[in-house]
Amino acid sequence: MKRMVGRRVLGFAMASVMAMGMGTAAMAEETTYPMDTDATFVYWGELNSSVSANFNSLADTEIGKDWQEKTGVTIEFQHPTAGQATEQFNLIIADGDYPDLWHRNWSSSSTYPGGPEKAIADGVILDLTDLINDYCPNLKAFLEANPDIDRQVKTDSGKYYVFPSIKEIDEGCTCMGPMIRKDLLEELDLEVPETIDEWHDVLTAFKENGVDVPLSWNFGDKGKTFGYAYGTPEGFVVDDGVCVYGPSKAEYKDYLTTMHQWYEEGLLDPDMFSGGEDQTNTKLASGKIAATMAWAGGTLQTVNTLAKEENPDFNLTAAKWPVLNKGDEPQYGFRNTQFYDGGIAIGGTCEDPVTAAKLLDYGYSEEGYMMFNFGEEGVSYTIEDGKPVYTDEILNNPEGWPISQAIAKYAMACYNGPFVQSGDYQMQYFQDPEAINAMYTWNDCNSKETTLPTVSPTEDESYEYATIINEMSTYVEEMTTKFIMGTEDIETGFDAYLKTLDQFGLERATEILNDALARYNAR
Repeated sequence: MKRMVGRRVLGFAMASVMAMGMGTAAMAEETTYPMDTDATFVYWGELNSSVSANFNSLADTEIGKDWQEKTGVTIEFQHPTAGQATEQFNLIIADGDYPDLWHRNWSSSSTYPGGPEKAIADGVILDLTDLINDYCPNLKAFLEANPDIDRQVKTDSGKYYVFPSIKEIDEGCTCMGPMIRKDLLEELDLEVPETIDEWHDVLTAFKENGVDVPLSWNFGDKGKTFGYAYGTPEGFVVDDGVCVYGPSKAEYKDYLTTMHQWYEEGLLDPDMFSGGEDQTNTKLASGKIAATMAWAGGTLQTVNTLAKEENPDFNLTAAKWPVLNKGDEPQYGFRNTQFYDGGIAIGGTCEDPVTAAKLLDYGYSEEGYMMFNFGEEGVSYTIEDGKPVYTDEILNNPEGWPISQAIAKYAMACYNGPFVQSGDYQMQYFQDPEAINAMYTWNDCNSKETTLPTVSPTEDESYEYATIINEMSTYVEEMTTKFIMGTEDIETGFDAYLKTLDQFGLERATEILNDALARYNAR
């Protein structure tokens, strides 16, 4: 029953959300689009890979053109060179002449030392609170109708600092997790594994039946899948209401011991510890590996589509988050918050912040919701039975582009932006039933309670926390690799590892996050 409810996608949800919130939001000044203005704003942000595959700038896409036409505002798009976003961002900060619209993860203290409060205090970005309250009826209505999201998108002092990118459906926050070759399982008369012991047996069977390396994942980027079974995810989690650093828990030693055993038995891909380009998709499609942790769309759906051309029986399917004991409910798993760190801030040197705010508020209107998610009616989507449905221009693109690239020409739904990402988009983006099922499989855990929400350390705390966590994370990654590969002995080295975490400032980092979590809960 829970699954069926989750599948009722909230098409045209913005209309109902606006109606719910307009009671108090009506005080905000209404805007008629397109606006009668000669304003030009500089937009700065990384070019999503789904766009850069075919375009040099958002200005060249239909969505970039439509955004300007429908709002009446000219936007000068600037995109940092691939791989140099942080460096170029820092140069802009040093120069002091900021873009009007900054597409960046402003909620993270690693984006700007001291976090969003410090960025506001330094005049790098604007405090948007009055702008949203006075000139943004669409966003204001949405936030008032969704108080849980509202507290995520502002600081502890109550300042709004970004026009957020929001996921409409909660299941959409669990788009990454463990996956395994179901067709190989069926050949060997095996079930999709749930416990660590079952995973070991399945991976061993794969190895004995010709799979080169049964398990691989992008070690530095996509987390340590099986650490979740031991209660030791790669960062901070919330255990019984308090923050705990996963790799500092005593159980992390058990996780490392198991992974070292698997490594010695040839069940893990040694290449995943070397960094560099992730070859997971290629290895999966070729049959070199049979299980991984990755994205539902970018890997599971992509690999299934590619591999079925050569092997119609190929079937990559999602597995539940692993547990130690059969029947246990997974307590941990990958999860984004519904406000997933993206969005647009207004630069502190913007000369017309009111018009800029009205431009960005368009994305939360019903018309903006449709445009950003689906593009142009009659071209990239039609309305069928009251729901937006992508046309063959998207689903069977004449250029042969993947669906993410086809959408990116007409809409921003497949990446971050100042709007609410539609559940109707997500269900159509996942054309492979296995990808849709994956969201519900991975969502079947307690991660909503154990995942740390978007908290806001103070300015001073943000500086201190960023220094500690950056050094500590690098050390944890280094030592985890050594322990698993056996170049560092777990029995003799784990206590020293824990002491080193203390020396880096683990206790202080934990204290900072717990204080921030308490303030978040009190918002």
